[in-house]
Amino acid sequence: MSVDLIRNMINYEKFIGEGTGQTMVSGDIVIPDRNPDIEKVLCIDGKAYVVSSQATQDRIIIEGKMVFEILYCPSEGEKVFSISASSAFNQNIQVPGSADKMLCKVNAAVEHIGYELITGRKLKVNAVINLNGAAVDRDKTEVVVDMKGEDVQTLKSTIDADQFTGEGANQVIAKGRIDILEDKGSIKSILKNSVDIHKKDISVQEGKVVINACILTRTLYQLEESSELNYIEQDIPFVSEINIENARPDMKCDVDFKIIDCYNEIKENDEGEKKVIENEVVVDSRAVLYERVQLQNILDAYSAGGRFDFEKQSVKGMSFFNEGVSRQDIKETLSIPSEMPGAAYIRHVNVKPIVTETKIVEDKIIVEGVISCCAIYTAAVEEGGLLSFQEEVPFKSAIDMPGVKIDMIPYVFAGIQN
Repeated sequence: MSVDLIRNMINYEKFIGEGTGQTMVSGDIVIPDRNPDIEKVLCIDGKAYVVSSQATQDRIIIEGKMVFEILYCPSEGEKVFSISASSAFNQNIQVPGSADKMLCKVNAAVEHIGYELITGRKLKVNAVINLNGAAVDRDKTEVVVDMKGEDVQTLKSTIDADQFTGEGANQVIAKGRIDILEDKGSIKSILKNSVDIHKKDISVQEGKVVINACILTRTLYQLEESSELNYIEQDIPFVSEINIENARPDMKCDVDFKIIDCYNEIKENDEGEKKVIENEVVVDSRAVLYERVQLQNILDAYSAGGRFDFEKQSVKGMSFFNEGVSRQDIKETLSIPSEMPGAAYIRHVNVKPIVTETKIVEDKIIVEGVISCCAIYTAAVEEGGLLSFQEEVPFKSAIDMPGVKIDMIPYVFAGIQN
């Protein structure tokens, strides 16, 4: 008896596994000749960047960069100076089952930053970096969806499956200009500049993915004739179009953003005063598309002329499910340590969220962490002077996501809006 099997091909992504690792990065920072000696370090901050990652036999090889940013004051006056430096690091994460040419996704987060003042011209810095990586393989398989033959009867069911459809990437350069108010003096120096991507609107259209988003820049600067610390924020809108030949509006889309570089420069306005800050940010966007397809699954088949034995194979694929955002207003009182003098006024507060735990409950993702705060203030004593202290504020937030299940893998990022 002749029977024809009707097959469909499905492309899917397979989650191989994940692993964690930790590395310590250390280095020496020498103060540039143009800067005065360090009397006191006011604030040390930093960020870890993944430069490249590669899956290989049972592990992921990671190359990264740790950028240190330091605010300090010299022995005289209340001027604040900044220095920055970077150190490269290499680390392997054990991921059983991973192999060459597999895809990998790696996140790096700073757990701790410390320093030791060696001399007035030299600092020893160190950072503990936590690494998390996952390996994913792409495969395809044939699915028998029908049988054709004389007197063949089939019992079928319909199954839904998410299949990988395509991917693409694009790089854009976003530019912004900040004009300082007329009643302010000229800018002497930019002490600190940070950037984050937010207000993301992603749509899948015919043949492409269109991204509308904003880059939030936060700039701490100092004026020529004042020791006051000034802070200003700006949203730089940008549009990125990623061409993917078979993209359609009914597809799901997972987009990753990566800030490649950020440049800022002090410029003169039309009156010749240094009251303009120009920002230029290079952003990479990578989109992966998934399509929900319906397949006929043959449960049983019968024919008067013979018996059919089925050999079934279970295939477990992964897909992008959904994303959500939660915003939370946090109000907290920071207490100056008892051994330190009180504050005449606050000069600047540097804040950074650190996610410590993520878990999925029914229709929600629960995120816990701390906000690391470094407050710089002028001491309320006769001689004045700048001082600083650090404190951590705990937070807990819930992201509503109907349908999310505990066996899913969440990726959570936290940022400060204002």
